[in-house]
Amino acid sequence: MTVNHQSGQTSFMVWGALCGAIQSKLVFLPAGQCSAVNFISNVYKPSLLAFYDELIYAGMVENYDQLTLMEDGAPIHTAQLSNDWRQSNKIHKLQWPANSPDLNPIKKVWFKLKYMVTNLFNPKKMEELEAAVNYAWDEIPFEH
Repeated sequence: MTVNHQSGQTSFMVWGALCGAIQSKLVFLPAGQCSAVNFISNVYKPSLLAFYDELIYAGMVENYDQLTLMEDGAPIHTAQLSNDWRQSNKIHKLQWPANSPDLNPIKKVWFKLKYMVTNLFNPKKMEELEAAVNYAWDEIPFEH
């Protein structure tokens, strides 16, 4: 996502996960920090594992083996370092065609989130954009 301001544009990557009606907390990474190392440190370790643990606690699954991670073909997702980390943490990744983004259910969520942020807010600063994105994420109804 990007925010326009007088001196130009600033962008960042947003990571989120969902399973049924349960959604993760969002993680924001500045565009220049989207390496596999930073992704593992700032997303996989603290947020993906916490989300998986939340699904276990909610009784949706008994262990990580019952979950499958669906990601797009972004370089931080396909990097060997990311693959090795997922494998060592028993995180199963769905193998699917790289040119089939329509199959990823979170793409529709991102579209709705961007629509809400664009139409409900007019963020001029990064902090305003992050707040608007978090608000929209919390307002999107996730159903079973």
